Amino acid sequence: MSTDTPLHILLLEDVATDAELVQRELEREGFDFEARRVTTEDAFVQALDAFDPDIILVDYSLPTFDGMAALEVAQEERPHIPVVFVSGAIGEERAIETLKQGATDYVLKDKLSRLGPAVRRALREAEERRARREAEAALRRAHDELEQKVAERTAELQETNEALKEEIEERKRAERALRKSRERLTRIIDSAIDAIISIDADLEIQLFNAAAEDIFRCSAEEAECTSLEPFLTDPFEALVHRHIEAHQRAQGDDSAEAPGAEGRYLSAPEGLEARRADGTTFPVEATLCPVQLPNEHRYLIILRDVNELKQAEAEVAQLESERSYLQEELKSEYNFDEIVGVSPPMQEVFDAIDQVADTETTVLITGETGTGKELVARALHDRSARADQVLVKVNCAALSTDLIESELFGHEKGAFTGATEQREGRFELADGGSILLDEIGELPLDTQAKLLRVLQHQEFERVGGSETIEVDTRILAATNRDLESAVDEDRFRSDLYYRLNIFPIELPPLRERTKDIPLLAEHFCEMYASRAGKEIEGLSAGAMSVLEGYDWPGNVRELANIIERAVILTRDRRIRAEHLSITDAAGSGGPASFDTLEEAQRHHIERALERTDGVVGGDEGAAQLLDVKRTTLLSRMDRLGIEPEEYRV
Repeated sequence: MSTDTPLHILLLEDVATDAELVQRELEREGFDFEARRVTTEDAFVQALDAFDPDIILVDYSLPTFDGMAALEVAQEERPHIPVVFVSGAIGEERAIETLKQGATDYVLKDKLSRLGPAVRRALREAEERRARREAEAALRRAHDELEQKVAERTAELQETNEALKEEIEERKRAERALRKSRERLTRIIDSAIDAIISIDADLEIQLFNAAAEDIFRCSAEEAECTSLEPFLTDPFEALVHRHIEAHQRAQGDDSAEAPGAEGRYLSAPEGLEARRADGTTFPVEATLCPVQLPNEHRYLIILRDVNELKQAEAEVAQLESERSYLQEELKSEYNFDEIVGVSPPMQEVFDAIDQVADTETTVLITGETGTGKELVARALHDRSARADQVLVKVNCAALSTDLIESELFGHEKGAFTGATEQREGRFELADGGSILLDEIGELPLDTQAKLLRVLQHQEFERVGGSETIEVDTRILAATNRDLESAVDEDRFRSDLYYRLNIFPIELPPLRERTKDIPLLAEHFCEMYASRAGKEIEGLSAGAMSVLEGYDWPGNVRELANIIERAVILTRDRRIRAEHLSITDAAGSGGPASFDTLEEAQRHHIERALERTDGVVGGDEGAAQLLDVKRTTLLSRMDRLGIEPEEYRV
């Protein structure tokens, strides 16, 4: 296809908005194209001839004419046009089936960012196949022309004895031209990046080019005049034999049409594998085509090693899968819309998020434990220009002082005992995106100095390294500590505090936004009931009264935990007061439950973990708060099935 003319794209899509999204994505990818959208079989067949598409994009499911039927029509009418499925999620087996039936690729509609690369790859592969067909056709034409010329000269020599000497000389000239042509052909074949092997009907090797020597790790001298079978796995060998036998039967059948000399792409459901001279197998793509010679059957196998390609594709697919999973998980858990609140204090928080989200300003998020500081950080990131990049979270309180610099800035191999390889830090991982430094008030003073440099200059060195690394990272910080008091007590650098405190957002405790308690309770009830597969209509008036009368030292996280437990406990369609694990609600109108000793112990430990953000040991840990040994608390938590990670923000 000429690069001066727009790309012709035939789009089989019954939903106009989906078709528009596909075209916008292609425009965003820089394609110059003309698109024709069709929705019926008649329009599709007519467009194949009238529109002359370069590529076909089809939806899998349509009301009257689906994508698989369109693929079959396209392969019959225009087999050289690549077909790419652009559809919703239909399951892995159906997606694989489309590829088995001849589709070039499959792109999900909710991942249209893959469409541009898929279209380029499909066009590139189609162009390679076209170039290969043209090269094969040119080879056949040159061979036929040369044979015809030799035959004509020979006939002329037989017709007259008087011109015998001249004719012999002419034939010699033709033979010299033939040798030159063969030499040129040999040079072309040897310069090809694909392995080209000429064989006869018995699989005896006649030609073994340089690429074949590299791929199979065997010289042409060793391979030629030997069988191809040692270089093929059993399924590959059987497939080659079937194609050769089919070609010979077609030639011997006078009633059948003359077989074409076009190459056949060899494929198997499990893929093709060849065998190197040392016995190791590797995945390949291969084409088999007959070479027309008088009274002799010759075949050309064009083969490509796709081992590195498959490994790269597998790695990319794995990374894309992990990235998609993490993005979906973050969206489902931390969607900005799930910051529930109508009270005036929360409206002020929402206004602050809208004001600062789409800037590069550092934001300091403060508030008591469990107020939702991480949700605010996620909302700031999702509403910024960096939303498509990663948000890296670091809980500074959960990292030991010995390793915190390594976690933040990375380390070089051998920087300390146990540093067996180079490792990127969290700031490098967040390059281009955002980083949330939670509980930043727990950072050691020497680490604070290095963090200040990152804030000011966006550069640092790995632990044990001398190379300066530059990053482009937006910094969000969160704490439940009073940093201003920490500055006065020389526990926090004043210059770092002022650099972080450019735009503070303070989250109100739940006791100061009681108007939001019914909304939050209903929200958590609906969310946890859906996860548990229960039909719960809501909370009774008594239960709501208990919630509104409670002081909520653990804030929104404590409310969420209590509602989740109540959803599990209730057997009714409504949560009642006795389902709530609250025993000290001041002025509540409903009855309070009386826990067993084990339940009371569990609740007490959970309350302590909520206040300490899941930190068990240390001066600020739950063990210190409960006045027990750290090992004793861990033993009790293990017996009660309590995981501290569930309480870390």
